[in-house]
Amino acid sequence: MHGEVETSMITRYFMLIVHVFIINFVTWVYFGGGIELIGNLFGITWQSGDVTRRIILLIFSIVFFLRLNLTSFYLLRRKVDWKETGAIIGAIVFYQLGFALSGGAQSAPIDVVDYIAIIIFFIGSFLNTGSEFQRKRFKDRPENNGQLYTGGLFGFARHINYFGDTVWLIGWAIMTRNWWSAIMPIFCTLNFVLFLIPMLSKYLEERYKEQYRKWASKTKKFIPFVY
Repeated sequence: MHGEVETSMITRYFMLIVHVFIINFVTWVYFGGGIELIGNLFGITWQSGDVTRRIILLIFSIVFFLRLNLTSFYLLRRKVDWKETGAIIGAIVFYQLGFALSGGAQSAPIDVVDYIAIIIFFIGSFLNTGSEFQRKRFKDRPENNGQLYTGGLFGFARHINYFGDTVWLIGWAIMTRNWWSAIMPIFCTLNFVLFLIPMLSKYLEERYKEQYRKWASKTKKFIPFVY
């Protein structure tokens, strides 16, 4: 669907509706006794954890919801088909519910590690959404029609938006103070490195040819200055 300009409003609104339901569900997990009930279903004794931690984790959930829909309805200009919609919804459920269950019962009080996690989360959010804003401003100018955007944050890595996703997921995982949460950023990063980045890189080289090859020769793929 890269390169196909289409509104795809049905799939976008479907994702929005599903995500609203999930936000309400994780709110119940955090503050409506859901963590205890779900624990009982699996024979696990879970109690609601530190209230400040639960508030911050819910704020992370809402920030993710807002950013994803900002991207979906404003920043993303290409077609979003039902296959991709299913994959995105799967990721939403995986992250939102995964972090709620792994962090909702954490009783440890907030300390310096959590402040670092908050900073990491918002740095990652900025890298992802901020880079998309920069690219949209470039693409909206008529004189840039058909041109590859390589400036701004994309000057540090060709897929800096994906790197941002990994970073905010790491921050969210740390905030849960549960080692099981590491599954989320690890899964996301492997998906980027093994599947999405090779697929998108091939598309970009086919479409932009020498523009892309010149950019790729001097700009790291995923992690600025490293990889």
